[in-house]
Amino acid sequence: MPHPFHPDDFPLNEDIYLEPTKIFYVKGGIHFKGDAHIYEVTGKTRKPFDDFSSSFQKEVAKVAQRMAEGDEDKGQQPESPKYTITSSGSMMRTLKTMVDEKGEKVCDLNMTFVSFDNSVVRFPSGSKHSRHPIEMYPVDDKLADKHEAFIKNSIPYFWDLTQGQIGYLNKCLNQKRCEIGQCTSYNMGKDLILALNGEELDEVVALSTCLILLNGRNAMDH
Repeated sequence: MPHPFHPDDFPLNEDIYLEPTKIFYVKGGIHFKGDAHIYEVTGKTRKPFDDFSSSFQKEVAKVAQRMAEGDEDKGQQPESPKYTITSSGSMMRTLKTMVDEKGEKVCDLNMTFVSFDNSVVRFPSGSKHSRHPIEMYPVDDKLADKHEAFIKNSIPYFWDLTQGQIGYLNKCLNQKRCEIGQCTSYNMGKDLILALNGEELDEVVALSTCLILLNGRNAMDH
């Protein structure tokens, strides 16, 4: 069933450009059977965000790799990922659980495929990230795996991957859509990078919905 809101109902505010406050690199986050690791590289890159140029993507990936492996020459020890996403068994690869550095559950992702149902992100009771589940709806049945919408605290959001390799996250403010995030796949389509204005949306909600978008309704795990 299509989402009750449609982006055509909210003109795009072209005067507002994405100014990300957070940059994340998700290692192994697309069509994954094992664990995916999320590293926050905010403030660790020399290049400013520039709509995902090749050089920016390479630097983000290099920083994340250095965080994961450490750097003996500089005396840097490996860092734990900010979040880890695990799969609920090899036969249930569309059920994922996100945990923090302490191993505590942050949310569950039930990522559906084909057209059986909508994907849902569920949060533990008392979560600081969301007081209610987040359900992803197809905006257009013909582009169900590339254009999705969700509601958080009564505000509509739209993830749009119909324009190519970059996905755009828009938030409805004052009856207009404003860009608050961008995502793109990396490393032969295995990893992903997310640039987010964290003042406009919780990072866990953005990350989990981004993962759902890039894994796609029509994508079977390989």
